[in-house]
Amino acid sequence: MKVAVLGAGAMGSLIGAHFYKGGADVTLVDPFEALVEKINKDGLKMDFNGKQEVVNIKAVLKPQEVGVVDVVIVLVKGMFTRSAMEGAKCLFGENTVALSLQNGVGNVDIMKEFLPDEKIGNGTLNISSRPLALGEIAGNPGEGVAIHFCNEKVDKSGIWVEIEDVLNKGGLVTEFSPETNVFVWTKLLVNSCVNLMCGITRVNMGVLWDHPDGAAIEEMIARELVAVANAKGIKMDWDTAWNAYVKDLLPKVREHYPSATQDIMNKKKTEVDFLNGAVVRGGIETGIPTPVNDVIVRLSHILQDTYDKQFGTNK
Repeated sequence: MKVAVLGAGAMGSLIGAHFYKGGADVTLVDPFEALVEKINKDGLKMDFNGKQEVVNIKAVLKPQEVGVVDVVIVLVKGMFTRSAMEGAKCLFGENTVALSLQNGVGNVDIMKEFLPDEKIGNGTLNISSRPLALGEIAGNPGEGVAIHFCNEKVDKSGIWVEIEDVLNKGGLVTEFSPETNVFVWTKLLVNSCVNLMCGITRVNMGVLWDHPDGAAIEEMIARELVAVANAKGIKMDWDTAWNAYVKDLLPKVREHYPSATQDIMNKKKTEVDFLNGAVVRGGIETGIPTPVNDVIVRLSHILQDTYDKQFGTNK
């Protein structure tokens, strides 16, 4: 199996490494020249679940250096999905499939501009990964299944079976599941509650939750999301989804600053339109009101569009 991973950030590198460890011919594709040079020179240094190793994976700057592959893994941020797919057309042959393992909801809709449903997959990651230094990452698997994925036709055959097998051989518990959308929206619940809220309020997840107004707004965000998911036919149980966040996950990650919060710290665009924005779009589609998520989206747009005008920026 020949695999190209679009995006050699911490998560893209980790997923690519496990495809490689499972026996696939893998190439990371990323425009960051220093990172590509470092990985090609010294290998990818990975500390995963306490095990340290060097994975001698290939990296390139442009898809044109790879050629046609069997599987394209999409792990760029959502705002770059369209440009990444446009630039990666040379990776696709008659039988090539693409699998999004990105945060949020909405990337698959963009991928459908380029590929038919039977060539598109979507998944969610129950894994952590973070950069340590250039070409070095560290991560841990969550409890249970690390990757749930499915394709738009819900057809477990051919290359989709191979993807599951290779990742399992590579050390990540992976499951092709018709219930993938439930897992995607369950993760979206967490991301929608904390990613932009922590950034707007400038605190970590624990501090946000401990403030009564923070906890109250998180619950409002989540209740809108669950209502939208169910209206879309994605059967989410409120107690199960909420407890998975509040009781199971939150106690372990209280000190964490979510990815969009880190983007705000670094004055970068965020994935808000694929997080709370996905809830708002779903509400419009189904007639479910989503006023709290809408306010979060609008505040986030103001925040990220005015970095150069905010007080304190001239000091």
